Amino acid sequence: MSQDPSSPHDKPPFEKNPFDVLGLQGTEDLAAIRKAFLRIAAQSHPDRLRTKPPEEKALALELFLSAKKAFEVLSQPDRRREWSERMARAKPRTPTAPVTPPPEAPAPSAPAAPRPGPAFTPAHGVPVAPRPAFTPAHGVPVASPPPAASAVPRTPSGAVQPAAVALQLYKLGMLALEAVDYAKALDLFSKAARLSPTPRHQAMELVCRGHQYLSTRFFDRARESFERALQLLPECREAKVGLELLDKQSGRYIRGR
Repeated sequence: MSQDPSSPHDKPPFEKNPFDVLGLQGTEDLAAIRKAFLRIAAQSHPDRLRTKPPEEKALALELFLSAKKAFEVLSQPDRRREWSERMARAKPRTPTAPVTPPPEAPAPSAPAAPRPGPAFTPAHGVPVAPRPAFTPAHGVPVASPPPAASAVPRTPSGAVQPAAVALQLYKLGMLALEAVDYAKALDLFSKAARLSPTPRHQAMELVCRGHQYLSTRFFDRARESFERALQLLPECREAKVGLELLDKQSGRYIRGR
């Protein structure tokens, strides 16, 4: 996935550690991997965040697509075994801690003050037990907090700049395109093109539309979409790949008839 619309368009394969994306240690079986993915999907699926701000929905969609791609990778036994071995080789050996004598019992002192009980929420009146904090010692990656609102580029009036939102939508569209979810990618690229009508955004919208035509065997319309994308952006790698795929599928279809 390209990091910027103006950068080269060669997309590297999915190189994130899929176990880290799903919050796993690298030794889990397929059932545990599926359970971890469903837990993330239940919290970050776009259908559950329809009323949230655009920035929060964009971050949640990015997390959902990354988890979906990680689950697809780990669903393959060979890839799962490969990543497990890579994590085992990369895991540093923990040195044995020196044995220290037990501390002496403290002298009798005044009785300690009782620990405060669980806090009561005024809305429900039910005691809420404090949630244990996860640290690297548990082997679970700690998710980084979402960026502060001040870090998002805004206009003098306080609104988020359209170009910044369009760039985020473009990145999410590339993730959906890598996951072969052409309908989702088309929706994201269309929104990005409306906010910031750059040749790159418009070309990617045409590429996704061409793939949809190709899936329904409308070969002429698919070719028109890919060629229009190349007219807007001659170096568009995705459009060239789409034309190659179109030639292969149309040739097989003609020979089959």
